[in-house]
Amino acid sequence: MINKTFDSYKKNLVAFIIGPLLKMVEAVFDLLIPLFMKSIIDLSKYGEASAIPNPLSAQLAKFIRSFGTWVYGNQSLNDAIIGFVIIISMGVIGFLITMVTQYIAASTAMKVGTDIRENIYNKILSLSKKEREKFGSNKLLTILNADTYQVQQGVLIFIRLIVRAPFIILGALSISLILNWQIGLIFLSIIPVILFIVFFIMSKSSKEYLGIQNQLDNLSNDTSDVVEGAKVIRAFNKQEFENNKYKNQTEKYKKAAIHVNKLNSLINPLTFAIISIATILVVVIGGKPIVDDASNASVEFASTIITEVAYLAQIFVTLVQLTNVVLVLTKANVSRKRVDEILSTEPNIKDIVNPITKVINNGDEILSFNNVSLCYENDGNNAISNITFSLLKGQSLGIIGGTGSGKSTIINLIERFVDPSSGFINYKGDNLKKYSLSALRKEIGFVPQKSTLFKGTIRSNILMGDPSKNDGDIIDSLKNAMAYDFVFKYENNIDHEVEEEGKNFSGGQRQRLCIARALIKQPELLILDDSTSALDLLTDKQVRENIAANFNGITKIVVSQRVSTIMNSDLIVVLDGGKIVGLGKHEELLKNCLIYKETYESQTKKEAE
Repeated sequence: MINKTFDSYKKNLVAFIIGPLLKMVEAVFDLLIPLFMKSIIDLSKYGEASAIPNPLSAQLAKFIRSFGTWVYGNQSLNDAIIGFVIIISMGVIGFLITMVTQYIAASTAMKVGTDIRENIYNKILSLSKKEREKFGSNKLLTILNADTYQVQQGVLIFIRLIVRAPFIILGALSISLILNWQIGLIFLSIIPVILFIVFFIMSKSSKEYLGIQNQLDNLSNDTSDVVEGAKVIRAFNKQEFENNKYKNQTEKYKKAAIHVNKLNSLINPLTFAIISIATILVVVIGGKPIVDDASNASVEFASTIITEVAYLAQIFVTLVQLTNVVLVLTKANVSRKRVDEILSTEPNIKDIVNPITKVINNGDEILSFNNVSLCYENDGNNAISNITFSLLKGQSLGIIGGTGSGKSTIINLIERFVDPSSGFINYKGDNLKKYSLSALRKEIGFVPQKSTLFKGTIRSNILMGDPSKNDGDIIDSLKNAMAYDFVFKYENNIDHEVEEEGKNFSGGQRQRLCIARALIKQPELLILDDSTSALDLLTDKQVRENIAANFNGITKIVVSQRVSTIMNSDLIVVLDGGKIVGLGKHEELLKNCLIYKETYESQTKKEAE
């Protein structure tokens, strides 16, 4: 699988270099502080730097004396005070470096996370319905939010500790070996053991994280089903069934999470036990010479033991940090793979490199289907078969048929949400695929079956059709869609709030607002996909009359279950089982299409009753 997230990392490459380098400088200061403390102790005992037997300590003692002379001249000043001034100065500088690095790490993590989220968001928008369904909406949301957050945390911990942690461990180990090779060997022996424990446990638990994320997807799916179908669940008295189903999913997720946490919980106790054993060995090995010998050499050895214990503490703390680094990066890597799974998915519908644009006159052919068939992926049967018809600019096309007859499939093909399996579609005399998706959809006003409104205001929803339009245009589109009267009953009229999914409007109101959104575009081709089904017959008729009167030259495609909605169309397509069983005008179809005639007579009889 291609590592698509790497593109987001590359955009912040400078931060990925500078951040760890600054942390390495900070680590140098952390490693020098115990050595300076040892030099202060040795200098107070031996009096002169040249008398100190340990070369590292002697060199730092000379630096302390030289620094004191440089700052205070020949004035005599306590070596301890000068040494502590140096240590405090290093601490302050290290703190400032830490603050800068933390800022770099946090801001870079946010930038990477934001970039990945935007890429996922754009990728989701580019995928077809079938491609999105392969993932599932809840999994997509989990990856967009939870998995991206894990990747973001991985970036944060990478910049902060990926260089610093190994540098501290190796530095402390090297200095320990130089100060006292016997104690250094103790450190050298425990580090591989601890690292083996950490990576062994992480290798086991990393395999579990993908399962946990998948369990979380299942949990999200069940929660979404319950929230969306709460009314149906109550109506069928299925509360207990759904509750048990949710408990089972929760139990699976809990068991998987507990199992991983049990594995991870072994790291700190085992690490602490090994470090405790090492501390005891350091005290035993280093304590005997001090007890047996009260000379300067034993004092120097005592300062070495103090320094070694300080480095042991540094190694211990850093190893704990390293376990956290491995833990976070393991989670981040699992999440990165899930993110890459989406970002690596190539949409079936792709834009052409050199698209064409074309202007045609009324009466010219605007749309034609030529033996078009479509078989959806993983479905052995054609959704539509051998569909052929043509439509001139300014004409109206009505499409009617039963459920599953292929009406919406034809609309999806026109919008290029899908491409034909065989045959071809021409738009303005050229293959539909020769037009850019954005230009094509800009020329088409589409009102889908499901009336989708977005959280915001009526104004923001209408202007999705064309953000350049003004309030006058909004009002005109509302009037044409027969939405003006109910909108202007609200105190804020077009600035009235739209709740999530437009839940504060009735079905008919949502449909009229969606029609207004399509009409404000002044489209060349208007598609109404069964989008007046919630309107009464009179309002439906008025909407059609408004469009006919105020949008001269517009080409209309109307999909409907009602014959009365499409009967005045210039051309009517009757579908049954994905095939055209009738094609012509209303009067012609009454004579030669039995399905159309029966539908018309059935609906006319009901309206009369």
